[in-house]
Parts: sequence; C-alpha cells; structure tokens
Amino acid sequence: MMANVVSVGTSVPGPQVSGAFDREVTTAPISLGLFGLVIPQGENRVILNATVGVRSAVLAPVLIFNIFRGNQIIFSSREEVLLSAGQEQTVTLHAIDTNVPATINESYLLTVQLENAASAADVVGPVNFSGVSYSYP
Repeated sequence: MMANVVSVGTSVPGPQVSGAFDREVTTAPISLGLFGLVIPQGENRVILNATVGVRSAVLAPVLIFNIFRGNQIIFSSREEVLLSAGQEQTVTLHAIDTNVPATINESYLLTVQLENAASAADVVGPVNFSGVSYSYP
C-alpha cells in the first residue's frame, strides 16, 4: 500500500542549538510552535514530531506538553525533568492524528506548562515542531 504525502508543516522559531531560547515555563500554557497543514479527503493521518530543550530551575520539574488540532487537545505528555538545577535535557514527542476532517488549512499548536507552581523550568532550545499529512488507499 502506497501513501501519498499531501502537506508538510514546520515551526522552527530559532537556531537549533541549546541556549537559543530563554523562555520561562509557567503553569499557564506557553506556545512553542504553530503551523498549518492541508488535510486530504478520505482516510488520512498526520504524523507529528517535536523536540524541545529544557533546563531545570528547581529539582525535577514536571512539564505538560500538549498538541492541539484547532482548539482540541489531541496529544498530551507529562514529562518529569530529572535534573539538578541548571542542567539541560531534550524532550522528544511523537504523535499520530488519524482520520482528520479534510480542510485546506488545519492548525497544529505545541504548548508547554508546569504541572506545579512550586517547580521551575525554562525552554532553552532547540525547539522544533513538524508534521506531515498523508492519505492512503
């Protein structure tokens, strides 16, 4: 069975190196990446990937990463950053969105937030978020 790639979207908001960002993570969601995709008619899938570099500001913060399709959360991941204060870690996320309603511009958004206000972390880079929509017979 042959798949037909329909659309590719990316969000690369800066240099892909550690230290390229310095965004504090809070208990309110912060946006990390946004792009749009063409979604084909019929049976389809969207493969989503993200890489986010984070730094612990207090021991073992827990980060909640969400991927939205439009206004709906389609993927959520709870990541405990098991680092000493000041150390960096790269978090990688993979998701598959299936049987998405056909449209010419579906938005996908990646956010991050702290689970608990008593902890602290920063997004330091790299940050990249990408997706590929495809159909198959």
